[in-house]
Amino acid sequence: MSRPTVIERIQAMVDKPSRVAIGLMSGTSVDGIDAVLVRINGVGSATRVETLAAQTYPFRPDTREKIFHVFTGSTSDVCQMNFELGRLFGVAACQIARQAGIEMEAVDFVASHGQTIYHVPHGQEMTPSTLQIGEASVIAELTGCVTVSDFRTRDVAAGGDGAPLVPYFDYLLFQEEGIHRVMVNIGGICNLTRLDSDLDRVIAFDTGPGNALIDEIARHLSSEQPYDVDGKLAAQGQVDETLLEELMEHAYFHKSPPKSTGRELFGAGFAHNLLRRVPPERHLDLLATVTALTAQSLQHSLARFILPWSPIDELVFSGGGVHNPTLMAMIQDRCHAFKIRTTDGFGIAVDDKEAIAFAVLGNETLHGRPGNVPRATGASKQVVLGKLSLP
Repeated sequence: MSRPTVIERIQAMVDKPSRVAIGLMSGTSVDGIDAVLVRINGVGSATRVETLAAQTYPFRPDTREKIFHVFTGSTSDVCQMNFELGRLFGVAACQIARQAGIEMEAVDFVASHGQTIYHVPHGQEMTPSTLQIGEASVIAELTGCVTVSDFRTRDVAAGGDGAPLVPYFDYLLFQEEGIHRVMVNIGGICNLTRLDSDLDRVIAFDTGPGNALIDEIARHLSSEQPYDVDGKLAAQGQVDETLLEELMEHAYFHKSPPKSTGRELFGAGFAHNLLRRVPPERHLDLLATVTALTAQSLQHSLARFILPWSPIDELVFSGGGVHNPTLMAMIQDRCHAFKIRTTDGFGIAVDDKEAIAFAVLGNETLHGRPGNVPRATGASKQVVLGKLSLP
């Protein structure tokens, strides 16, 4: 009896009423690999997700430093880290399955976002492009699973920025008739999605810095911790309102959507320029100020780009920024007119949302369905995202 072809194997997978999938994500903050094991029922608007296991596998300090080095490193650095991260992603996938007591043979597919190394949106004097590494062939080899990866490039090929991509997931899972809901994710970069029952009316974009800029200043203040734990350092400083007002004059905040950004704009270079300007004795104030910048740029985005077109009933937060009480208090102060919730209340943990999102996007890809929102990314049309690596 002949073995089924690759097409037959994938067809058998998508014909199942549900699929067990692993989603892998490493964000702009470069904290580690978020891994989730989920059961996905249905596809498209019928999608339902059950989280079976979730874990963040922190990068070792030396690995994290190597990743940061790759941001401005050589071709050799990128080449080697692509395979090293592929191995780490593959190991994380095997570990999360083991944690759930599920054999890898029972996992239908792996969906990996990878690690963004460089991102060039439209409107700059460079070729629009994006690069995520974490070699999917290595993941497929280690796991024995069909692996969907490199989601962003197809949207860029269609004229988009390749970001944000989570809005389609937000639309499938969080849209609710009669509620004017805005999803806010605070990772390294902060982004939002204004939901609507009509996909063509969904608005989504990066509002500006999230944790990445805060982390850069915090690392300068304390080499012993990679970020401002619980916002305690920022809480010791005073916001420099004059500097905050100046920072809010940055052209990105006033550019109309669609738009996206990354470390290239609000990362180490931006932070180091600020550190040179502000005397050392006021660096705690600087940390408080850049924390306020994340809150202020979010409030500005809501006021300028959402409220003129739609009322807002509630903001639903996810991402690592939710764990920073100082930041969240600043957001609450500026957005007190809206009900504030987290995705925890919807059964999706704030730390797991993006990894789950890419598992769902992988499910859409395997069904041959588009996964981008052109109004959010600027693409000319909806396209099927990602590439397949076969075991």
